[in-house]
Amino acid sequence: MTSLFGRLAWFAILVLAALLAIGVELDREGRRNPSAAMLVPPPLRSSSLQPFAQAAYGGKHVDQGLAFAKAMVRRRPVPAEGLGLLAYGQLQKGDKDAALRSLILSGDRGWRDRFTQEMLVMLALQAGKWDVAAQRTVALWRIGISDDRLRAMTAELLSRPQGADAFAAQVGREKYWANAFLPWSGLAIGPDALRKVADSMARKGARVDCAALSPRTLALVRMGRAEAASILWRDLCANGRFTEPTALAFREDLGDDAPIGPFDWQYPEEPGLERTFTQAKSGIVLHYRNREPLRSVVAKRNALLKPGNYAAHLDGAARAEAGFRPIVFQIICYAKDGSGRRLGDGEMNAGATAFFIPDTLCESQELIFLSGRGEGEIGNLQIVPR
Repeated sequence: MTSLFGRLAWFAILVLAALLAIGVELDREGRRNPSAAMLVPPPLRSSSLQPFAQAAYGGKHVDQGLAFAKAMVRRRPVPAEGLGLLAYGQLQKGDKDAALRSLILSGDRGWRDRFTQEMLVMLALQAGKWDVAAQRTVALWRIGISDDRLRAMTAELLSRPQGADAFAAQVGREKYWANAFLPWSGLAIGPDALRKVADSMARKGARVDCAALSPRTLALVRMGRAEAASILWRDLCANGRFTEPTALAFREDLGDDAPIGPFDWQYPEEPGLERTFTQAKSGIVLHYRNREPLRSVVAKRNALLKPGNYAAHLDGAARAEAGFRPIVFQIICYAKDGSGRRLGDGEMNAGATAFFIPDTLCESQELIFLSGRGEGEIGNLQIVPR
């Protein structure tokens, strides 16, 4: 009898252990699967309380969600998720100080948990805790997040001078996230904040993909964001060779593989077109030869001419074959939305080519030299008001 009782007790212990093991596994699965969470006996719920709390919050049952969150923290005090849910409930109840404490603990324990980090950023912004908001915002960028929600929080943070200072202090030898952040920042962030961040990145040796940033700065100029384009390129990619908007001379210190800045001359590859450069007393001279019948772009660049009448003077000579126009000077106006319209073509000669910049839909311009079949040289371009 004693032996039978012992065997039954041992069997019961094994069954209980198996049930506990199943319950623990269901509890872990219940964290991601609400259906599994429903199968977990209430005494064994810890991780599986997460979907219950989220569902309660989603249904606007804040007190019920807060109760689930508190139970989750009591049973599993270390993981970040319970603290994040607790902070959310505390924030909904208006207890900002308690929510901030919970979120700081949660953020320290679960820096990869997006829900926790975003909650911490939002609460820190409300409380004016700029260092906390900046630290968590940069953490989200660093793990590869760059969606509209993060961008909106980043823009709000950087719209405050203290927030911009705190954000700039957090950046370091960045690489991957900087290449997602910088093109967006040129459109969304004010010049003062952008200058702080770009300067901090430059001083701390951020590794920026300038080849990828180059076309974005060109586009920024054409969207009325020339100052932002200049800040990004001057601080992070120019290496001391920044071209000012008013500097129209050709450059010889930019190699073939050098990324193009927002106001550098560009020399697109064209079939049948050859270019060489020589140094003259007046500066760099561009020599060209076009063997194709179609007009080709010899050189082009962005400009920032104010509305008014101008005259373009060009040192050089053009020798076009019969039936072809020599060097043609073309100007395209760009509005702030990036849309462009051509003002017209002017044939460059030894005198001056007159043109007019309208006061609307011409925030920036693109200056273009084209040539049909022929050859010649271009040097010392000057554009002066009339």
